[in-house]
Amino acid sequence: MDICMGDCTCKGFQYKEGDGLCYTKASLFSGWTYPINDPRTIYLKLPARVNVSDTAFPRSDVFDSAPPHLDCSQMNIPPILQVHNSNTGAEEPKWIYFYGFIAAFFVVEVSFIAFAWFFVLRRELRPSEVWAAEEEYKVMTSHFRRYSYRELVKATMDFKVELGRGSSGVVYKGVLEDERPVALKMLEHISRGKEEFQAELSVIARIYHMNLVRIWGFCSEGSHRLLVCEYVENGSLASILFSDNILLDWKQRFNIALGVAKRLAYLHHECLEWVIHCDVKPENILLDQNFEPKITDFGLAKLLNRGGSNQNTSHVRGTTGYIAPEWISGRPITSKVDVYSYGIVLLELLSGSRVSELTVGSDAEVHTVLRKLVTMLADKLEGGDDSWIDEFVDCKLGGQFSYVQARTMIKLVVSCLEEDTRKRSTMESVVQTLLSLDEDDK
Repeated sequence: MDICMGDCTCKGFQYKEGDGLCYTKASLFSGWTYPINDPRTIYLKLPARVNVSDTAFPRSDVFDSAPPHLDCSQMNIPPILQVHNSNTGAEEPKWIYFYGFIAAFFVVEVSFIAFAWFFVLRRELRPSEVWAAEEEYKVMTSHFRRYSYRELVKATMDFKVELGRGSSGVVYKGVLEDERPVALKMLEHISRGKEEFQAELSVIARIYHMNLVRIWGFCSEGSHRLLVCEYVENGSLASILFSDNILLDWKQRFNIALGVAKRLAYLHHECLEWVIHCDVKPENILLDQNFEPKITDFGLAKLLNRGGSNQNTSHVRGTTGYIAPEWISGRPITSKVDVYSYGIVLLELLSGSRVSELTVGSDAEVHTVLRKLVTMLADKLEGGDDSWIDEFVDCKLGGQFSYVQARTMIKLVVSCLEEDTRKRSTMESVVQTLLSLDEDDK
């Protein structure tokens, strides 16, 4: 007893009847059960303040004497959680703390892995980009009808009639169930096409003009990205202007030049947000049954908040031959890039031939050739002789054009193709100039 009282690790002692042997106990449960024919008595050491008078266990006076002072505060002895009764045969869990710790650790680890996987999947998108993508999707679904891929396969008779090809995809003719003719734009190069797909729908949803090609719906199913667009009867300006089958007379060409200028001026100056088309070219100008122009293909369009700063984009946009020099030089991108592209289209309307036929090479080489051409035109405009205009205007017209309008349109070409964006015209000023010519002609 004295040994147990003086040892902080002692929980009690065991007395073996018959031989008077005593055994101190540092652990009250070791998993060993003595046989019934080997009677032993266990005496527990308890704090003096514990009242055991009401317990059902036999009580001994062995420990009634005042114990010596024991300071066990520095001992790391776990409390007794279980009382083992060898007569009941019940087995209590002995590792409850251990298993509880393992379970808690497992839950924390699984949660950590789940969050890590979530952020890995979205690591390429900053929060602002994620929110922008979600916002674009809401715009898409709230403004346009979603078509299934099967519906569009049926509408196009398995994409039988091809209307044209562009930098971002192929356009097919189709007829919907309500017998409405449509043009279906199937985007290719999905890694880039998805971005253009969302951009085009986002832009079209924010703007409306009778002379912008309407979008009726879209398909976003698996790897398929399609736009269901308004069908415009006469196709693109490129398919007519550069063809020998149909001849656009001078009045039609002038009206097309004025119409396109009005549409771009609307995008640049009248929308709540500035819209830069970024890919103005004859292929993206469609002509209806009256040869009125409609602008299409907003896949590369750029939205700028009014009053906001114009920042450079991450990559060059547009088509070779129609790209403004600031795309290459890395200067700030403004609506003047569309003005430059419009100047190329105006030049092609006047001459009846593609600018790309002037040279075959990189954008820098095309700009060099155009710079020389613009310099030559500027010099000729300063001279008093206008006979050169006959040779410059499309010979297929047979001289049937207005010299006053042609001369002024050539001046606009020179102004629109200015290297210095500050000297380059705005689409608003181009419209005013062409409207004054139209009034004079009447």
